[in-house]
Amino acid sequence: MKIQIDAELLVNFIAGVLGEDSEVVVHDLSNINASLAAISNGHLSGRQVGAPATDLALRMVQEYRQSDGVSYKLNYRSKTHRGVLLRSSTLIINGEDGEPAAMLCINTDDKRLLDLQESIRKLLPNEPEQTHQESLSMSVDDVGQDILQSVLEQYPIAPARMSAEEKSQVVKDLEQRGLFSIRGFVAKTAQILEISEPTLYRYLKNS
Repeated sequence: MKIQIDAELLVNFIAGVLGEDSEVVVHDLSNINASLAAISNGHLSGRQVGAPATDLALRMVQEYRQSDGVSYKLNYRSKTHRGVLLRSSTLIINGEDGEPAAMLCINTDDKRLLDLQESIRKLLPNEPEQTHQESLSMSVDDVGQDILQSVLEQYPIAPARMSAEEKSQVVKDLEQRGLFSIRGFVAKTAQILEISEPTLYRYLKNS
């Protein structure tokens, strides 16, 4: 589907949607020396109608002509002549002959948004570093199984192939996680590690 739309109407519409922190530009690529054909919120870059195409715009057109690449570039960084960093996106628009005829560019100053984000971050309490993710289990047996599985996953070998030292360390890790306060998991752990319950208690005593 091919459509025609007035460039000035297009930039004013998009800028109206995005707000005053977004500059919207249409370049006419038939005259790269004065390609800027329509602009809204030009205060962000200080440019006006008749400004030349940017170096990136020229490179994008050249790359597009030389390959079958995508006709747009999203969320790259650009800088105004005053040194203001912007988040930019550009779309190449082909003419009836299939050649690049225009470019639609959106340049956004995220400073106010980033300042707001930082203000919100300062209002939130610092979260303690978590070394273990809470498991919202349905039963105490599920809790025990989750603890057992998460500890065993830290070891690269199967319990049957573990040395006595490794099994002792597993028992120590499980004790630190509170597994043996759950009824029945001394026996279950001993069975999985292929040791006797007295051996498991000895590991606990020595830990």
